[in-house]
Amino acid sequence: MYVKICGMTTPESAQRCLEIGADMIGLVFYPPSPRHVNVSKIREILDAAEPFRKHGRKTVLVVVDSLPDEIDSRIDFVQLHGSASGEFSAKRIKVIKNRQMCNRLLNESVTKTADDCLYLLEMSCGFLPGGNGVGWNWPEAREFCERFSTFLAGGITPENVLDVIVQAKPYGIDVSSGVESSPGVKDFNKVQQLIEKINIIST
Repeated sequence: MYVKICGMTTPESAQRCLEIGADMIGLVFYPPSPRHVNVSKIREILDAAEPFRKHGRKTVLVVVDSLPDEIDSRIDFVQLHGSASGEFSAKRIKVIKNRQMCNRLLNESVTKTADDCLYLLEMSCGFLPGGNGVGWNWPEAREFCERFSTFLAGGITPENVLDVIVQAKPYGIDVSSGVESSPGVKDFNKVQQLIEKINIIST
């Protein structure tokens, strides 16, 4: 079970989350978000994450309507929302926001593994792209998670993460506001609680 902690806003928060045991960290490049980081801050966070990348941890750049002018080579995945498009060497995380897209992919004969691509299901409602801290009907995701390498997001907290895993059986969990004390400020006690619970069910 992989854990992605999204919405890193400082090098210190990225380093601490990786020390606690996050497999992936997410950096949001979207100015309307309270977790937006500019290109300069992205470089600082990647500097802090580099020692962990050497041991297999991954970095994710989350974009919505536009990409940065240049994507740092230390970005392992680009998570695409909105109308953003472009050429880059990083792998893609494909975001799915509705049941129609799920059904279309399920009707295809191919089952894609993590070597091909990753998917992120965020089928909750909210003002901003992303999960918006809102939970949804997790069992709806189970069939998709059985077919594809899928992260789940939206309303996941240390209190409900075990229910999410049992009901949907995802490849990974993606959390941002569920482990924060305020928007963009990570609560490391919550991060640790979340990861400890996931480790229990994964062993």
